[in-house]
Amino acid sequence: MSRFVARRAIFAAIAIGLFLAGWVIGGEMGAPRWLYRVLGSRLPDEPLPAEAQLAPPGPAAPGEARIVFVGDVLPLEDRDYFAAVHPLIAAADLAVANLECPLSTHGRRASLKLDGNGRALPNEYLFIGPPKQARALAEAGFDAVTLANNHTMDYGGEALLETLAVLDEAGLRHAGAGPDERSARAPAILEAAGQTVAVLAYVSDRTLPGTDGFAATERTAGTVFVSGSHGQPTRHTRQMLRNDIRDARQRADFVVASFHWGTEARPQPDALPRALARYAIDCGADLVVGHHPHVLQGIELYGGRPIVYSLGNFVFRAPWPGNRLSAAMQLRTRGGSWREIVLHPVTIDARGVPRAASESDLPEIIGRIRRLSEQLGTDCEVLQSPPRVVVRNPAPPQRHELLVSERRQFTIEPHPEIDGMATVNFLAWELSDGEKHPAPRSVVVARELADEVLAVFREIYLDPERFPIAEVIGYDHRTVTGGSGLSRHALGRAIDINRAQNPMIREGEKLVHPAEPPYEPGEWRPGEDPHSITPGGSVVRAFKRRGWRWGGDWRVSKDYQHFDRPG
Repeated sequence: MSRFVARRAIFAAIAIGLFLAGWVIGGEMGAPRWLYRVLGSRLPDEPLPAEAQLAPPGPAAPGEARIVFVGDVLPLEDRDYFAAVHPLIAAADLAVANLECPLSTHGRRASLKLDGNGRALPNEYLFIGPPKQARALAEAGFDAVTLANNHTMDYGGEALLETLAVLDEAGLRHAGAGPDERSARAPAILEAAGQTVAVLAYVSDRTLPGTDGFAATERTAGTVFVSGSHGQPTRHTRQMLRNDIRDARQRADFVVASFHWGTEARPQPDALPRALARYAIDCGADLVVGHHPHVLQGIELYGGRPIVYSLGNFVFRAPWPGNRLSAAMQLRTRGGSWREIVLHPVTIDARGVPRAASESDLPEIIGRIRRLSEQLGTDCEVLQSPPRVVVRNPAPPQRHELLVSERRQFTIEPHPEIDGMATVNFLAWELSDGEKHPAPRSVVVARELADEVLAVFREIYLDPERFPIAEVIGYDHRTVTGGSGLSRHALGRAIDINRAQNPMIREGEKLVHPAEPPYEPGEWRPGEDPHSITPGGSVVRAFKRRGWRWGGDWRVSKDYQHFDRPG
């Protein structure tokens, strides 16, 4: 045996001995960082077998967004960490990770974590990764990172500013740290399948020996801390969360609050994380996602909204079993509300590289997620091919508000040519090949009725019936049928909808205006033709609620297409 081979064999034996000793003695606690470095640097990159690849998400339903969240990402070396997880991340509409270190070549070690001799305090570590990992994150398919954690300021404000610059250059949005407090508290705003998503990020001050030099101020770079006392958020923290989430709700359809919190290696969430999560949801957050314990914790449903207390590690050199078993979370949302959470089991090797969980690890990962979630009152379903854990929304809420992207299309403009008239622009459901999809529509009405008409069509659009509107006619300078006076259309106080399916009938005969094609007999088929207005349907309800009349209620004649406003 050569001296080189012998040396490698001795080294391997020592490393394995240390690994096993730590496993027995340390349990789920983290290993010394020098051992992480040694094990990681001595293990070469190997081709990934097909079964190591995380499967891409299933097809999205119309209007559905698929958002992936992962836990702590610590890319300390110049290597490809994401080859095995790329299929899932790249196929998502959005992907978000917690970046657990600055990406920089500058800065100085933070004195907060050093003793008087310049050595790291017990159980404190300082991390920094190469700036090119920002591009690697983007190429892997990530769209945003959270920076609120206990390592983002390990090398001070200079390193953080370089991190922000390389993230911006790579096209990655970020939240939870910034050049000043206002920027650090600002949400990352992203778009996914027509829905606007806001991500806010915070770190618990209990993850550090103090916050001096780490907290962002009006003039200095840093991160955003939340604090608690006796298991409850402080008054300042409550006020900050309330204001931040309220402001994010004005800009987004779906608000995510990310927290770096809790106790390392503990399977259950502490009292403060539970109180913070519930308060965030009370303030309007749609989802709470946590990390820092380095192990998976359970999922709780509170007020119908999910709290994922810890996603564990994702890219992290950790030889201890509990730290290496993790999951990537995929969230499905539609219409601004969550529909389903899917947890894809992941195993992390000693180099910190995540891959689809091995067959031997699957029972432990899946069993842990189910057990810890059930302790929080959440039922999980286990699916196979590929193996995954699913939590479904038991009662998706009915939509009452427009999405941010939809609000831009519900507008009122003065008519450029006709005095006293306004154009109302809105979205309506259109039917194409049996599928309903949003389509822009507009109608001209009297200016004083424009706000009311906009509210009518907003209600029709948001109603679960999703009534399809193929045609809508408002202002038309016509005379009353059979008379010489101006009709309500000429006054901008009448609207016709889907004329071909909702005819005007007088004394058993269908009547048409001169500019309209003749109706075919027997075309009003409410309940059969999806474009036919029904007496108890969403269209009639929305107009009548605001004092409009429906021609289908007339006695002498029937005009099922017609709505008008007395006055």
